Amino acid sequence: MRILAVCTAVLFATAASALSPTDGHIANKSYANSYFHIVYTWPAMLTPEKLPPASAGGNSANAYMFPLFTARQGNQPYGVVVVAEKLNVAGPHSAGVKNSVDFIDRIARSLRPGPILSKITRSEKKNARGMVFETLSYLVNGKPASVMATQVGQYLIVFKCNAQSTADVTQMENSVLALRKLK
Repeated sequence: MRILAVCTAVLFATAASALSPTDGHIANKSYANSYFHIVYTWPAMLTPEKLPPASAGGNSANAYMFPLFTARQGNQPYGVVVVAEKLNVAGPHSAGVKNSVDFIDRIARSLRPGPILSKITRSEKKNARGMVFETLSYLVNGKPASVMATQVGQYLIVFKCNAQSTADVTQMENSVLALRKLK
């Protein structure tokens, strides 16, 4: 009986300390995530914002997508949003994403160039630490935006950047490329 109680206590203690994709925090002007072992330092022009309560996980239809971090440029609608997406998990409207190339391909196919969306370009970028980022850049009503995705384990870490100027979006993209893995 005593052994059962000890085993049960150990099981609950282990479950309580289990890591989650949303196990991140802000420290020293950086976002650190202990689940993915990454650190992202945002540009000085941005201010982190509190995320709304997570709607991902559990039995949600979005159990494959996890909001991680967001920062805005003052009270403007510009900034960076970071989410994690679990690979190979079918969503309500599509088959699971296989990798960062597949993710960016899907977004690129969904964009329709015209008066609102223009100058859609794709590229692959590698940071100094060897991390590969699939990138889709475009203009929305003349304002620069991009989506950058890199794979960490069985997840994609996706950065959505939008800015008022090319210089600002470049600064945001450079901050993404400075992403560091810890271990």
